[in-house]
Amino acid sequence: MLLVLNKIDQYPESDRAAIYQKLRDERLRDLISPDEIVMVAASPLAVRAKQQADGSIRRQRERGQPQVDPLMVKILQVLQREGKALVLLNTLLYADSLNDQIIAQKLKLRDRAAEDTLWTGVMTKAIAVALNPVTALDLLGGAAVDITLIVALSRVYGLELDQPGAVRLLKTIALGLGGLTASDLLVTFGLSSLKGLLGGATVATGGLAAPSYVGVALTQAAVAGCATYAIGKVTQTYLAQGASWGEKGPKAAIAQVLDSLDEASIMNRIKAELRTKLGKPA
Repeated sequence: MLLVLNKIDQYPESDRAAIYQKLRDERLRDLISPDEIVMVAASPLAVRAKQQADGSIRRQRERGQPQVDPLMVKILQVLQREGKALVLLNTLLYADSLNDQIIAQKLKLRDRAAEDTLWTGVMTKAIAVALNPVTALDLLGGAAVDITLIVALSRVYGLELDQPGAVRLLKTIALGLGGLTASDLLVTFGLSSLKGLLGGATVATGGLAAPSYVGVALTQAAVAGCATYAIGKVTQTYLAQGASWGEKGPKAAIAQVLDSLDEASIMNRIKAELRTKLGKPA
C-alpha cells in the first residue's frame, strides 16, 4: 500500500516537510512505513513570463511536466521485491473471475438444454394426441410422455430420477396444478370422443368432415401440450432448486410458475408447429 500526496507544487517546501512529518509520525504511523509515503505533482502549474506586444512582461500559469518519478521508482521497487506474489495473487483473482464466468455459461447451456428437452416433450405429446383417436390411449400415452419428460429433465440437471420417482413427482405436480390438469382431462375426454366421431364421419362423407377433424385434433393437442409444458416448467423449478420446493412448499412454487405462463401463446405455438410437422396449411 502506497500513500501518494499529489499537487505538491502548490505547497512551499517547508509546508511539504511539515505535511510529510505529520503523516509519518501521527496519522499513518500504525498503517504504513515512511518509505511508503510518496509526494508527486501529476499536473503541476508553472509560472511563465511572457512578453506582450507592447513590450511589457505578463506572468501566467501553464501546465508543466508531470513530477511523478518518485512514484515510478517506488512502484518498481515494490515489483522487484514482491512481484511474484503480486502476479500470483492477480492470477488467482483472475482464475476466480473466470471460474464464475464458466459456471454462468454452464448454467446458461443447462437451461437451454432443459428448454429444448421440455419443448421436445411438449411436441411429442401434442403429435401423439393429435394422431390418436382412442381416448384411453390419449390419457395413457400422455402420462407416459410426462413421466419420460421428468426423467429426461432430471438428467439435464444432474439429479437423475428413476421411473417411480418421476411418477411420484408427477402426482405432486398434478395435485398442485389442480384446475389445469382437470381441464386437460375434461378436454381430452370430450375432444377425443368428438375426434373419434369426426374420424368416422370423415370416412363416411368421403373427407368432407376432415377440416373439422383436424381443427378438433389441433385443439386437443394444444391443450395437452400446454399441460405438459406447465408440468415441465414446474419440474425445472423443482430440479433447479436441488430437488426442493423451497420454504413455501409445492403449492406455492407451482402457483408461481403457473402465474408466469401465457397459455394462449403456448397453445398457439404448439398449433403452429403441429401444422408444420403434419403438413397442414396454417
